[in-house]
Amino acid sequence: MAYILKTNGMIVQMGKKPSLEELQKAVGGYIEGVTTANGGRFYCNEEGKLMRLPHNPAANTMIDFDDYIVGDVVVMEEGDEEE
Repeated sequence: MAYILKTNGMIVQMGKKPSLEELQKAVGGYIEGVTTANGGRFYCNEEGKLMRLPHNPAANTMIDFDDYIVGDVVVMEEGDEEE
């Protein structure tokens, strides 16, 4: 099951294997894949920092590299990504 992790901390279920269009709609633009600290994956807005989207503190806890995440993200659970 994929879900949207919003900047305000809310979680919204998306369903299984969202399409590219659904991912883009959820993050408000082009998507960029990010590998999480535990080897998972989420998608954020590729231009989120340029667009000055709000910081996403919950998504930030999922990474282990020196950066920060902005905007709503779509978290993919194992098996939700296309091969």
